[in-house]
Amino acid sequence: MLARARTRAETLAHPVDLQLGDAQRLSFPDASFDAVVATLTMCSIPDDQAAVAEMARVLRPGGRLVLLDHVVSTSRPVRAVQRLLDPALVRLQGDHLLRDPEIAVRRAGLVIEELTRSRWGIVLRLAARKPS
Repeated sequence: MLARARTRAETLAHPVDLQLGDAQRLSFPDASFDAVVATLTMCSIPDDQAAVAEMARVLRPGGRLVLLDHVVSTSRPVRAVQRLLDPALVRLQGDHLLRDPEIAVRRAGLVIEELTRSRWGIVLRLAARKPS
């Protein structure tokens, strides 16, 4: 994926610094970024709590975190199906169906400004800010 991204980045008008890294242990100094965006990743990171804590660490005060992911449903029937499928998907694909990044974001000390879920509650869109 990184090779493909580098190829695409060559066509951009401005330089792009692409790096391979571990979301649970980012190699950037504290307060390095104005924003962190993660889409459809929290479900596959082994320790989602550590990843969110790292995102919060590298955000500058006032910085914004934006997440989009599939999460544990707010609907009981859908959640029951997710519970049945989760062990197999975690084992086969490392894909966790029962995660809720909202909890990790709050634990990391970020203030949630926007939180929306899809109709069955399985897709979460969240925007949070690091307190100044």
